[in-house]
Amino acid sequence: MSRQQQIAVLLQHYQDPRYQGILEDADVVMPGGSPECGGSVVIYLIGEEGRIGGLSFTGQGDIISQAATSMILEQVLDEGLSMDEVIALDYEAFVDRVGREAVGSRTRNATLGLSTLKSAVRKYQRDTLYANSSEPARKAG
Repeated sequence: MSRQQQIAVLLQHYQDPRYQGILEDADVVMPGGSPECGGSVVIYLIGEEGRIGGLSFTGQGDIISQAATSMILEQVLDEGLSMDEVIALDYEAFVDRVGREAVGSRTRNATLGLSTLKSAVRKYQRDTLYANSSEPARKAG
């Protein structure tokens, strides 16, 4: 894809973001980034037995940070990725997918949504593990 095509895709996601909005019943609300550094996002995640049952974001910032967040949520939900698959996503491969030529030196902006999403998944996994481990053990027999 040419640089112009990469920019066109970014602009399209910025102007018409996918999965944008607040999920009122989210299991995890994870903020990430800062407006001074190109952008900030909040990821809202609903978990369902190791899978993602719902996902959305809110945010503000530059075109790259907001469009790339829209792009990663679209990828995760359209492909039905599990939480473990989200954790395994590679930052460099994602920057290539967004468009390395269009992103230039602003890779942190491009990966803001992905890193915040990974943090949300890890928090959900930790919280679920803690909740399950604090249940009283059942007696055999």
